[in-house]
Amino acid sequence: MALTMSESPFLQSVERRRPGTSMRSYVTRTLPHSSAIVVANRAPHEPRPEGGFARGAGGVITALLTMAEVAGADWVACARTEAERQLVAERGTTWNAPLIRSETRLHYATPTPEQYEQYYSVISNPVLWFIQHYLWDLAQQPIINGRIHRAWNNGYVEVNKQVARKVVEVARSLPSRPLVLVHDYQLYLVPKMVREQLHGAIIQHFVHIPWPTPQYWKVLPREMRDAILYGLLGCDIVGFQTSLDVRNFLMTCEENAGLAVDERERAVLVDGRMVYARNYPISIDVASTTRLAYSHGVMVEERKLRDWRPEHLIVRIDRTDPSKNIVRGFLAYEKLLAHHPELKGRVQFWAFLQPSRQDVAVYRNYVRRVRQVVQRINAQYGASGWLPIRLELGENVRKAMAALRNFDVLLVNSVYDGLNLVAKEGALINRSDGVIVLSENVGAHEELYPHVLSINPFDIESTANAMHQGIVMAAEEKRRRNEAAREVIRQNDIARWITRQVQDIRDLAAAPGLRAG
Repeated sequence: MALTMSESPFLQSVERRRPGTSMRSYVTRTLPHSSAIVVANRAPHEPRPEGGFARGAGGVITALLTMAEVAGADWVACARTEAERQLVAERGTTWNAPLIRSETRLHYATPTPEQYEQYYSVISNPVLWFIQHYLWDLAQQPIINGRIHRAWNNGYVEVNKQVARKVVEVARSLPSRPLVLVHDYQLYLVPKMVREQLHGAIIQHFVHIPWPTPQYWKVLPREMRDAILYGLLGCDIVGFQTSLDVRNFLMTCEENAGLAVDERERAVLVDGRMVYARNYPISIDVASTTRLAYSHGVMVEERKLRDWRPEHLIVRIDRTDPSKNIVRGFLAYEKLLAHHPELKGRVQFWAFLQPSRQDVAVYRNYVRRVRQVVQRINAQYGASGWLPIRLELGENVRKAMAALRNFDVLLVNSVYDGLNLVAKEGALINRSDGVIVLSENVGAHEELYPHVLSINPFDIESTANAMHQGIVMAAEEKRRRNEAAREVIRQNDIARWITRQVQDIRDLAAAPGLRAG
């Protein structure tokens, strides 16, 4: 069976819908099951220790809030923090939680702090994250020792079991067999566990980060990598960001597990069932992002920016994750200054970085390395009244929006990235006809490559040349690229990400004789 979206009358009708028409009404009328459950590591909003709630961090949560709202879904998550555990102790594991404009029924799995630490900080990060972003220096790391095996069994497997049990418990309380939408690398084992207990459900897992080649998965012992692969094969559909991720997944099924793969259908035969692999590049909410970009708070930050803005502004907005390739970006900028001394005093590299996973040693060490490189470059090239690199560590969405509205060059040079929403936000809201310098290993490159300056993220010479090209590019060429990139984002927005998945789910449910419980 071919699950087609681009020619779907349903999709076309949704994308032509009048402004103000509810996407939720389209989605709920089209979903084959009247009940849905979103399953993620994080809750949509998290309790603050001092009271009240804050939206869960990260682009994944932002996208899932929209999906859960339009599908009217319940939500299953882990109680991760002390504030969440305290809330569970006071209210129980199920209660109402905010989404964007409505509420959901939030259901917590409750691993112990020790189980969660092993599941999240030992296995998910860094082991799986590093594998899926090709970050290991394989001559030295990882060392799969007893600590890793214990964390796998007592943490990753155990927490996935607890989440799966909670999903089944919630599903059995709903009026019909649900659509189960599982998300990301922390919960690879959940689909198979749920399928074994919940016959008749449609299960989809969406992988938000890159899927590496079959050979790189062999960093993991067979029992671990097989559990991950067969866990995902408990799905009906496995979703990825790019067509390359789909190809790598199918090759992994074929080469590492010896399974029969239909490349034309992009499907795997397992246990008498067909499991389909599809790419759905995630995106942004164009309307809300645009509103935020023109909000009073962003205008205030723009006025502050104008007080120090150089003639040429290079920007990066990132988490301090090794996969973001921040250090090589600074080394490339150093090359730019060395090759083009005429830019000294006229250009500044503003790096606005959000500290990430500082409970993991390798992430703390990376922040230290970032600071050291910035200090060295500023000491070597700086002059009175001019600092080559403006480094800020913090989290302020309004300041980030102001930076994206005003860059001349936006550097996104990730080693590998599932998609990278910063590139899409920058393409949408920039008002300076800025140029995006984009790694060819970023998922967004598949959509934006005709309209950006593509780079190899390991090549600091070509990255320096691309930054210079972005600075000196003719205004008309900049404008043409900017407008074309903006149109891509408007066409492929968060609504399209959701409706493409919904259409595939409907097509799957409607096809006779293809699904076995």
